[in-house]
Amino acid sequence: MVDVTQEFLDKAKHYLGKEGRRVENYFCCGLQDFEPMSGRYDIIWIQWVIGHLTDSHLVQFLRRCQKGLRPNGLIVIKDNVSFEGVVPDEVDSSVCRDLEIVRSLVHRAGLQIVHEEQQMNFPQEIYQVHTLALR
Repeated sequence: MVDVTQEFLDKAKHYLGKEGRRVENYFCCGLQDFEPMSGRYDIIWIQWVIGHLTDSHLVQFLRRCQKGLRPNGLIVIKDNVSFEGVVPDEVDSSVCRDLEIVRSLVHRAGLQIVHEEQQMNFPQEIYQVHTLALR
């Protein structure tokens, strides 16, 4: 598990309870600096954080994640997607990219989208949530 805030990692351990035993390592660092162990993971799940990375940092992070996968492993991104372009969030200094931009960054990282779906039944006035499985 990776987070930039040690307090969140500590709370995650408590929140997960017995299931937390399945989490072998807790890394306190930014994703732009995180280096997964080579060939270690069957799946790397990235949820609601890509907006905190620049395009370049995201591409580099995805390339490092690819190296961290075992054969037939997957990278999964689940995140908000804007309706058009890049929308900055002044509150948390993140951005929300549209789906075409996310797809483009995935391809720049040398990955292929093997499955994609939109989470349904969200109010129309908020961002769409999409999940992309990458290899």
